[in-house]
Amino acid sequence: MAFRTCPPPLTLQPMVRELWLLNDGGEMSAGLPKPYVELVVSLTGRHWWRATPDGQEHLYTESWVTPLQDRPRYARAEGGRRLMGARLEPWLATALFGPLSPGDGRPPPKLHDLLGEDAASLRSALVEAPDEATAFERFGTWLERRVAESAADIAFCVDTLSDRSTRRRYAREIGVSPKRWRLLHRLDRVLRDPELARAGRSFAHLAQDHGFSDQAHLCRELMRLTGSTPSRLRRRDRNDPPHLVRQD
Repeated sequence: MAFRTCPPPLTLQPMVRELWLLNDGGEMSAGLPKPYVELVVSLTGRHWWRATPDGQEHLYTESWVTPLQDRPRYARAEGGRRLMGARLEPWLATALFGPLSPGDGRPPPKLHDLLGEDAASLRSALVEAPDEATAFERFGTWLERRVAESAADIAFCVDTLSDRSTRRRYAREIGVSPKRWRLLHRLDRVLRDPELARAGRSFAHLAQDHGFSDQAHLCRELMRLTGSTPSRLRRRDRNDPPHLVRQD
């Protein structure tokens, strides 16, 4: 497995966490919840998505948008897996794609259904890129154009969120409650922390570093949100993406 990230263009950095590229053999893996909406483009492979390890499979062959998830989701690929993605702030995703269905086990919407032929244009540009650097550049340029075209919607989303009066309104605009969104950010920091893989670093220290009340709280939330034990997460290969667990 090979996983690489790339910072977005400077103009997008308040809105896009990172761009990424994943290459592997397509083995079954669990995608873990994160506080970002994922725009994913398939460069090679036939991809199968399911809500649970033994659930119904859905074929995804080109590109899709994964909303904020409430638990792990599972995927495999035929013919290897080569994906490019962008992690978007939820309010940006709402401005670009409109309201997204909750990540409650329903298949993620396909990008073509949201954007029409522009989805195919993006995929063609990435597939035809002569190297990874060019692909990342083209992805960033495409996002910059879409953001410029959606400037009014983005301003509306930001104003709406900054002026929200109730948690219900926040949940409607973002897709999760403020409390859960903060929890997903804490989980994101734990999964990205290199100390997670170091056996000498206790989970108690990780809990303290990332805003959990104690070790039991951290371990309980890791189990609930990722479906994996903390020790299983610790044993992952260092080259694995932080939000992915390969299934044995």
